[in-house]
Amino acid sequence: MKSDKYLSAFVYVGFTMEDLEIAKKILYEESLTLVIIKNSEVLFKSRAHGISGLLNALENFGANLKDASAADRIVGKAIALLYTYVGVRAVYASILSAGAKAILEKHNVHFEYDEFVEKILDPDKGESCPFEKAATNTSDPEEAYRVFRQLQKYLAQTSEKNKELERIKEKKMKELFRNLEGKRKMSGKVVHVTDSNFNEVIGKNPFVLIDFWAEWCMPCRMMAPIVEDLAREYAGKILVGKLNVDENHATAERFQVFSIPTLIIMKNGEEVDRIVGYVPKSQIEIYLNRHLE
Repeated sequence: MKSDKYLSAFVYVGFTMEDLEIAKKILYEESLTLVIIKNSEVLFKSRAHGISGLLNALENFGANLKDASAADRIVGKAIALLYTYVGVRAVYASILSAGAKAILEKHNVHFEYDEFVEKILDPDKGESCPFEKAATNTSDPEEAYRVFRQLQKYLAQTSEKNKELERIKEKKMKELFRNLEGKRKMSGKVVHVTDSNFNEVIGKNPFVLIDFWAEWCMPCRMMAPIVEDLAREYAGKILVGKLNVDENHATAERFQVFSIPTLIIMKNGEEVDRIVGYVPKSQIEIYLNRHLE
């Protein structure tokens, strides 16, 4: 994946890039959301969404996280405050917000990122998550940690009360999604690809773009509208499909997809290119147009 990677200017005595590189490698190879490394050893790994994974790490390891290195999928101001609170030395983020950047710079934490955004928004609601909202009122790491712990308890209680309702809602949404997928047409629409129909899809279409994704993957969700736009804009030229790696292990293993989202471009049944990780639409178009020539 090509990206405009940014490295902070802060350099620390005793800081080794090896820990951060190890964390980044594991993050993508194991499709995790958070990896924390210290002295070349894995302290913590998580697939949890949002801030919960880091809060769990703080509960389990506390002061032992000091001087560690963390690789994270999405870092907003709230998560940046927790990293500074515990004394993490270096942070890599696939996506970094402006608020997070300001906090990390203020506390001299080394950081790297691939994508920069003004705000971290919940893709389902189109607004900031509760922790990001709470973080707008403070820039003090200790105060933020206390506030976030209280907020976490409150949200857990609320979640428990509404658990049954959420299960029903999720079930209905999945049924609706399956029904909508079944009604999609090949032209201009994203095609639902599975282990059972994969060979048929690539066999009947000379030029195919397959998005390997999963429901728990936040960058995959951010990529979804881009993939849908590409399906419409390249209708008649390229068939665009989506394959859920959690439900279709065979095809994911066949193409050695270890990180998601992964976009694989296929021509006449053969892979000709792939793009790993969240990338802008314009960059994907460069790959597609190159193979259309």
